[in-house]
Amino acid sequence: MNNILTKILKKLALSDAENITKDILKLYEEKGNCIVHFLYFANIILGKLDRENAVSPKKETLSKALLEWDFLLPDGIALKLLYKKYFGKELPNLNGTDFLPYFLSNLPKDKKVEIFLYGATDEVVQKSATYITEIFDYLILSAQNGFGEFNWDEMQPKQKGIIRILLIGRGSPLQEIWVEKNRKKIEEMGCLVFTVGGLLDFWSGAEKRAPEWIRKLKIEWLYRALSHPKKNFRKTLVSLRLLQFLIKK
Repeated sequence: MNNILTKILKKLALSDAENITKDILKLYEEKGNCIVHFLYFANIILGKLDRENAVSPKKETLSKALLEWDFLLPDGIALKLLYKKYFGKELPNLNGTDFLPYFLSNLPKDKKVEIFLYGATDEVVQKSATYITEIFDYLILSAQNGFGEFNWDEMQPKQKGIIRILLIGRGSPLQEIWVEKNRKKIEEMGCLVFTVGGLLDFWSGAEKRAPEWIRKLKIEWLYRALSHPKKNFRKTLVSLRLLQFLIKK
């Protein structure tokens, strides 16, 4: 395992959802902005973070984004197996599909929350906005598709006492690279950013979660690959590279 990947893995959060939520909110209040990324094994392979000699602007920017985040949360069974082999510790279940609903459900009741969405198609992002309002009762100030430039003019200077959340669902590594390139604007506008990948597809109903029994067996990745092969099969296929890591001494 190369040095960059080792450094990234060592920065993964090891606390449970309750404590990570408290830590994120505390840092956001102190700092005025916060960036939260999720790391899954396929992201490592597709971003070529495992390749020592692979050099590209995309890999360099992605590596920087994952090393200069505020929180890096583990996502997926493959990453848990990799971490267990090399670091001998269990990673908590902090995948975005489960963690974001928990986080939004446990925000301080005395704070005003405003949410901005950026990613996916117009239909998906608009249905996600409706879902968030109906389930969590939060105000969606802007829902922009991920195929154009983000319109910062729809975001006014943040007022004191507001929790401003920007959910970016543009897929990895595009979303992490976008955050890195827009870091100054994120800080200026006081955003709490989550790069949520395909979460908007679930919230919009474009994609369904696996039944509970499949999730308990830790094979939701297989269910998603078979249900939406065009979208998920490549990510599942590259995740099989995990075997190479597990058999290495």
